[in-house]
Order: sequence, then C-alpha cells, then structure tokens
Amino acid sequence: MVQSSDTKRIILETALNLFSRKGYESVGVQEIVTSAGITKPTLYYYFKSKQGLLEAIVAEHGAAFIAITRKAAEYRHNLVMNLRTLFQETLNFAHQDTAFYRLSLSLFSSTLEASGYVAGIPLRRELVSIVEGLFIAAAGDHGNMKNRETIYAKTFMGLLETWAVLSINGEAKLDDYLQYRIIHQYMHGIFS
Repeated sequence: MVQSSDTKRIILETALNLFSRKGYESVGVQEIVTSAGITKPTLYYYFKSKQGLLEAIVAEHGAAFIAITRKAAEYRHNLVMNLRTLFQETLNFAHQDTAFYRLSLSLFSSTLEASGYVAGIPLRRELVSIVEGLFIAAAGDHGNMKNRETIYAKTFMGLLETWAVLSINGEAKLDDYLQYRIIHQYMHGIFS
C-alpha cells in the first residue's frame, strides 16, 4: 500500500519533471495526474491547485538553493574567492537538481502576469538579495563599489545563470581554469 507521504512525493517529482521539460504553463493537471498514476481529487487534496503544487515545489527546492547561496555568499574579505565559491556552488546545485534549476529559470523569465512568475519571483528576489548583501559587505573593502551593489548582484546572477545553463546543457565544460577566467573578467569590469 502506498503511504500518504509517498503519494505526495510522487506528485511533486512528477510535476517538477513535467514543468521542467515543458514549462509550467504548458502542463495541465490531467497530464500530471496521468503521469503520476493518481486522480485529480488526490492532487487537489494535497496541493489544492496546480498553482499550490508549483508553490510547494518552489518552497522545497528553493529553500535548498537559498541555503547554498547564503552560505557561499558569506563575505570572507576576499571577494574573488567568494564569487568563485558562489559560482561553483551554483553550478553544483544546477547539476544536482537540474530539473528545478531549469524550472526556476523559466519561472524567472515568464511574463509578469504568468502564474509561474508569481510563484518564482520571491525566490529570485531572495537570491538577488543574498548576492547583493555580499557586494554590500565587500564595498567596505572596495570603496569604488558603493551604490552599485544592486547592479553588481543582478549582473553576477545573470552570469551565473548563463554559465550554469551552458554547463548543464553540455555546451561548456567549466573546469577550474575557465571559472577563474570568468570571475576575473567579471572583477575586471568592477575594478576598472
């Protein structure tokens, strides 16, 4: 007999895989329940709606992503080291939880009115806030960064997302040397 927690986990994993491959807006409840081998009332019992299911996925996987990002962004008075750590930890997360990483990027880039955007934007804002906090802390050591922390954070997030996608798609092999070059090129832009 399938346990309640097993059913919930099956629904979450099935929906995550479908949303990741096809996009949140393109997947209907019927497709989820058919793929999960459950009924619509079962999905609604656990998550109330497709939106509730998405929010549960974002909450669970997003919490792990936030924790990893927060730890990597703890300023250690060596911004290059911090950025390299953040870069590597983001890549690790993207490779370990590829379905969620792909889903999160699709949510972040949805239209403002889309349900997916509404579910994903709090995660995006939290991640940017954490990275911005790193640059705010570093501004004490690097005076030329003051009042540009937000733009640095958003630009670095874009850099991370681009290279993570290239990496998980097999389009770039991000060895230590290439990561070093990417970070140093980025830092050159800050310090020039």
